[in-house]
Amino acid sequence: MLNRSIFSIILGIAVLGLFGFSQSAFALDPNLSNGPGEGTISVKVDGFGAFGSAVGPDSENAFFNSVGGGSLGTTFESGIAIEIGTGGTRSFLTSGFVGISGNLPNPTIMPDGSSTFSNSGLDFALSQTLEPVFFGGSQTGTILIQTYTITNPGSTTADFELVRYLDGDLFFDGSLGDQDGGGRIIIDGTEILFETDSATNSATSTNYVGITAEGGTEPSAGNRFEIESFSGLRTRIIAGTALDNMISGDTMGTDMFIDPPRYDVSLALRNIFSLNQGDSVVYVTKTIFGTGAPEDFRFPQPIGGNILPLDTAALLIAGFDKNSFSLLGALTLVGAVAFGALYYTSKRKN
Repeated sequence: MLNRSIFSIILGIAVLGLFGFSQSAFALDPNLSNGPGEGTISVKVDGFGAFGSAVGPDSENAFFNSVGGGSLGTTFESGIAIEIGTGGTRSFLTSGFVGISGNLPNPTIMPDGSSTFSNSGLDFALSQTLEPVFFGGSQTGTILIQTYTITNPGSTTADFELVRYLDGDLFFDGSLGDQDGGGRIIIDGTEILFETDSATNSATSTNYVGITAEGGTEPSAGNRFEIESFSGLRTRIIAGTALDNMISGDTMGTDMFIDPPRYDVSLALRNIFSLNQGDSVVYVTKTIFGTGAPEDFRFPQPIGGNILPLDTAALLIAGFDKNSFSLLGALTLVGAVAFGALYYTSKRKN
């Protein structure tokens, strides 16, 4: 039979486990990280998904732990700009500033990086996750996946556009951020704009950051993408100017890659949407951080399997994700409950 002292220990463990589990499960933490180790990143995002060294106090730079080069910052500004209708200006969705745009109240971020907010008559639900990238059996990068589920709660059709913007600053080769390269490439059917630390073409191994933008309609006749120097591109995005489907500095015009001399690169991708009353659409933008040749990059293939329902078991299993719940707290809680049940059974028998 279990004595009172053992019961006190069990009760103490249960209380501590429950406290640790609840603190890790419900504390608000906008930091996303899959480190330590090569190919990992650490980034603080705001509730709109914006980040960068210059975006404001609610977000920070994205630090990439490159292969063989240590961890350094990569991003000056990153965010999405929205325009309702056509012919108007665009506004960046950020609690800080991208240029002269932004300064919105920061939505609450949940432990898993998700948030909800409303803007321009639309409702947004944002999820943010990290996914490792491997090459030759070793992790060489990480993808930040930001998924926006957008709903039109209004009584009329909502026509709008989103522009994903990134101004990267890569210093891994010791040069200033105004000496970066980059280009455009299609991999696995997905359009990627990327900025490289030091390279002459997409086959050169280097450190790089890239973006994608999928959902709604991806314009094919023009006004879809642009690679241009900072801060001219940012200014034109805010002004509502059409993207020119060109890569500034691609003097040959055939390889879709910046030719020397390099410059302070910024990237933009545009998607357009039309939502009827009550309809929803999913918009996904990915930020790719990697070491290697950009043309060797491949998106990770899904493993498959069934999604667990959101019940107690799923929450406990989620303890293995350090961005969601505490594994230690979850296991301690389970163990305490098991010991408590054993004690109760023992008392009943005696």
